Amino acid sequence: MEQGEAMSPVLAAYLEEMRPDGHDDLVEEPAEGGPRLRERWTTLVGTESVVASDLAAAQLRVGRLVDDSGITYNDTAEPSFEPSSSTQSGARWELDVVPTVVSAPDWDRLEAGMLQRSRILDAVLTDLYGERTLIRRGLLPPEIVFRHRGYLRAAHGITIPGPHQLFFHAADVARCTDGEFRVLSDRTQAPSGAGYALAGRSILARAVPGVFGRVAPRPAGTYVGAMRVALVEVAPAAAENPLVVVLSPGVWSETAFDQAHLASVLGFPLVESADLVVRDGALWMRSLGTLRRVDVVVRRVDDDYVDPLDLRPESRLGVVGLLEVARRGAVTVVNTIGSGVLENAALFGRLPELGRALLGEEPLLDSVPAFWAGDPQGLSHMISRIGSLVVYAIGSHESVVGPALSMRERDELVRRIGADPTGWAARAIPDLATSPVGPVGHRRH
Repeated sequence: MEQGEAMSPVLAAYLEEMRPDGHDDLVEEPAEGGPRLRERWTTLVGTESVVASDLAAAQLRVGRLVDDSGITYNDTAEPSFEPSSSTQSGARWELDVVPTVVSAPDWDRLEAGMLQRSRILDAVLTDLYGERTLIRRGLLPPEIVFRHRGYLRAAHGITIPGPHQLFFHAADVARCTDGEFRVLSDRTQAPSGAGYALAGRSILARAVPGVFGRVAPRPAGTYVGAMRVALVEVAPAAAENPLVVVLSPGVWSETAFDQAHLASVLGFPLVESADLVVRDGALWMRSLGTLRRVDVVVRRVDDDYVDPLDLRPESRLGVVGLLEVARRGAVTVVNTIGSGVLENAALFGRLPELGRALLGEEPLLDSVPAFWAGDPQGLSHMISRIGSLVVYAIGSHESVVGPALSMRERDELVRRIGADPTGWAARAIPDLATSPVGPVGHRRH
């Protein structure tokens, strides 16, 4: 802090004992004077006499509210997970009382970059399940598309009413050591997290109302209202009073709370596969001994599990015949079946080029470097820097963290990549900035 300014004991301890060596999101070092808070943190931290016991008490209030709300995360490995007698209940959701602070200018840039990225991905999705001009023009090698596990030939012919085929888009975004935000990955199949974010906002408003009121973050209610309206608007044209449901894998899903809370705030029924049936060319929901026609399905079931008739026959999470009624336009499924193709790590590195080709725009939000081994330069880079990359087999769920491998394991991975280069892609592991956390830890990346 600058000379003459008061400093809270917690901030003083942070500067003396906990401050990271790399880029610090909380404190900056100007050319003249000592360390000082970055401007975006001053409203939240200021110079109040906050002591460790205050933070600890606030964190305890947050923990109690999390428990009272039943917020959990079930750590399961596979989307086909079935309950068993050995299964434990979900782990308590961790919510830090110290938020990540994003300034209004930074948020505006993030928002513009994400909107542009969503438009690019929407255009790519429309093309891949439509005219495939990107492949015909040589902008996308066919191996990238057709070898990816998310590409579903059975999804051709399915369209969503309205101007966009990609309804939900989420991304993992991080601030790097140079202070810039970069996208680490895109989530387009059945993005989760909105329910957790809304619940977390409510809990922090109750746990630290004074701080919450002073900071006055942008309201989240507008997001809920806009989502509700948008879901009703993508119903088939023949629907007079559209019924929207949220299709969940069930209570054993990793994000079961997220799904249930989102359905609750939207005011839509939360259903599982046993609650739905295809009959007479339409989708119906079983309700108190009767059937109600369903017009829109917000699916939280992975692409290849949604219909055991046309996709995975062993799936217990989907609805028999759902793909066919979606193809006929009798029901709208969002995100559209097959949208997982956009999560392709080999496609990730080509988005700037695709944005220029499809929209004539330069990217507003950078991504971490990504490589496809089917390209000679990409293959060379992956082999020479295998220890600093996350490597993906695009035809399966396999991913390998390079720094965690022994030399023998790295050599074996290089051999596998060299034997089948078009089946592998990689992303660089970025150097992340750090920001402070509450009493549960010192700092986070």
